[in-house]
Amino acid sequence: MSQLKTFIIMLLLITPTGAASAKEDEERIAFNNHCRMCHSIRPNDNRLGPTMYGIFGAQAGRVAGYGGYSGGLSGLVWDELTLDRFIADPASVSSSTNMIFPPVKDAEERKKIIRFIRSLAK
Repeated sequence: MSQLKTFIIMLLLITPTGAASAKEDEERIAFNNHCRMCHSIRPNDNRLGPTMYGIFGAQAGRVAGYGGYSGGLSGLVWDELTLDRFIADPASVSSSTNMIFPPVKDAEERKKIIRFIRSLAK
């Protein structure tokens, strides 16, 4: 087999993995840029804000071991719509929120953050 054919086959084999990895990196970077200062992604690692590990699909305001909730989150589930609204404008979801970080106005950036949070399995 020629070196060119070998190179093309290798490129085809590694491109999907590289593409997925780049997408995951973008999502992690978006989370880190906007959320990491206050939120961890590790289980049971609550900081200024609760851990984001396993919150997707969970009841809002109920992370075990975190006692700093400000109220106003009861009855909410962290799904794509609720997370999008909260990240865009926390006070629109809970007027008594303690979340002080500036809202993320860019919809694409919010989508990246939400995909990253969703990937944090329980």
